Amino acid sequence: MANRSPIATRNSALIAMIADEDTVVGFLLAGVGNVDLRRKTNYLIVDSKTTIKQIEDAFKEFTAREDVAIVLISQYVSHISWQILYIYICKFVNTICNC
Repeated sequence: MANRSPIATRNSALIAMIADEDTVVGFLLAGVGNVDLRRKTNYLIVDSKTTIKQIEDAFKEFTAREDVAIVLISQYVSHISWQILYIYICKFVNTICNC
């Protein structure tokens, strides 16, 4: 184990999560969590106190980050904030299809 080379962070990408506590904790235990130098995490734990605005802001932040390759959103959260997801998907499809 000591002879392993360090993981390359220059070309690495993260998985960002917007989910309930159990889902996020499971991914964190699997080693997916990250905290950068500005103390920004790659996850948002959604509970009954989380507002739709907080979810939308986290989604916009994660999709704008260069180091995030995948944004994982639990089904529960997607039902709460489906509008922002729909708008993002439409923009993405229009970009690819040049419609």
